[in-house]
Amino acid sequence: MLLESGQNSTTANSQSKQCRICLDDDNPNDIISPCLCSGGSAYIHRKCLNEWRSENAGGRGFKYCDVCKFEYIVESVSSDAKAERERLLKYYVFVIRDSTAIILLVQFVILVLAFLLKFMDRKSGNVKDLFPELIKGFMVYYLSAVILLLAIVGLITMIIFFCASLSRSSSTGNCNTNGMCSSVVAFIIVCALVGLIVGVVASVILLKKLMKHHASQLWLRQEAEKYIIKDFQDRRSELEQYKKKQNTDNTNET
Repeated sequence: MLLESGQNSTTANSQSKQCRICLDDDNPNDIISPCLCSGGSAYIHRKCLNEWRSENAGGRGFKYCDVCKFEYIVESVSSDAKAERERLLKYYVFVIRDSTAIILLVQFVILVLAFLLKFMDRKSGNVKDLFPELIKGFMVYYLSAVILLLAIVGLITMIIFFCASLSRSSSTGNCNTNGMCSSVVAFIIVCALVGLIVGVVASVILLKKLMKHHASQLWLRQEAEKYIIKDFQDRRSELEQYKKKQNTDNTNET
């Protein structure tokens, strides 16, 4: 009977240790109690906590518990060259993945426009006549779709710029209509050139943002694994002493 009661208490104790993030009680060796939270919020998987710390954009969740506001007690571990290489590899993989997704999305839009142009030009053949004989088949409509997409981007950019200029100017002078005599093809080419410039600039800015985002995220993940949080299971008195010490230090600083 005593053996059975001991086993039941051990089972109940392990079942009560449920991760407050994934709400699972598997892998009990990875469950820690890093802060002053009690009840169902007292336990958390170290892996789940590191993921949360690495994804916290503001940085406060890296050091503090979001529930009880306790500052985690961290322990530094030696840096690993292999982990650093893996981090760099993940960084390049993520950047290439996102860049490839954007390129595929643009290609999908171009192909849709190309098929639409081919469908609209199936009888007249006006689009084919705009290109030299060296360019044949579907390449005609693909290049036309690229130019059309750039023209749309350029046209939208010029409309935005024109509206912004009108909002700054209060004059109501006469409109000069001499520029309206240009042909549709020339107008599309001008819009395409503007769209090309805008596309190149936007691509550079987007690539820089992707690189910065993944570098920051992977750096936080590496730091979360480098500075691990100390476990205080069944040692709540030590946590309370740390809390008093933190409060004393904060009072002295103010």
